[in-house]
Amino acid sequence: MRTYMSEKGNVVMIPCGTDTDRFKSVCRKEARELLNFKESDKIVLYVGRFDYRKGIETLVRAVNISKFRNDPNLKLIIGGGWTEGGSDGNERERIGKIVTECNLDNITIFTGQLGPSNLHLYYAAADCCVVPSHYEPFGLVPIEAMASGTPVVASEVGGLKYTIVNEKTGFLCPPKNNEAFANAIDKILSSIELRDNLAKYGVERMCKMFKWENVCSNLHNEYNKCIKVLNAE
Repeated sequence: MRTYMSEKGNVVMIPCGTDTDRFKSVCRKEARELLNFKESDKIVLYVGRFDYRKGIETLVRAVNISKFRNDPNLKLIIGGGWTEGGSDGNERERIGKIVTECNLDNITIFTGQLGPSNLHLYYAAADCCVVPSHYEPFGLVPIEAMASGTPVVASEVGGLKYTIVNEKTGFLCPPKNNEAFANAIDKILSSIELRDNLAKYGVERMCKMFKWENVCSNLHNEYNKCIKVLNAE
């Protein structure tokens, strides 16, 4: 902002927000029942579009080297729509081939497009939500997951470094690092206590910083400050 606009004055950052009433409207047990998952399932979730920069390949390869790789309860859920023949369709096809190459077809579910009727259920049902992006200016998925009580494993890039507190609300990993992502996922899947503690602090941070009511209030206050300055001039 200072480079492209002005070195004068203060820069105030107000993040995007999300709907806490929607995300956290259902508990993990209920969400799993509605989606036909078992209580004992170990669910690793990705939500987003099919784009090379989203790093879905990293997630697939991380699951392939997870210590839970041969656990019959392990589930890899990849949520997001695509268009046949489009760039996202091509990436979906590429990811599908990697899933097959890793012999993960039997545990991988491509949900297709998620929306108002089921997105919150998948967030709530998951043990962890993985955001393996190579590049991410902000990202709504992490705050939606945290609002749902699900810890996040994400790349240490861009806005993800701001939304996630490493080892408190989730884990940050070097981008494109399969081993680091596998280790972080394994830590969460290995300990219900750790998963629940990360979820607890994630909900607290989300409600404090990314709840729509608070975001709107902060924006309202900043505009009022600007108006007072302009009127004074």
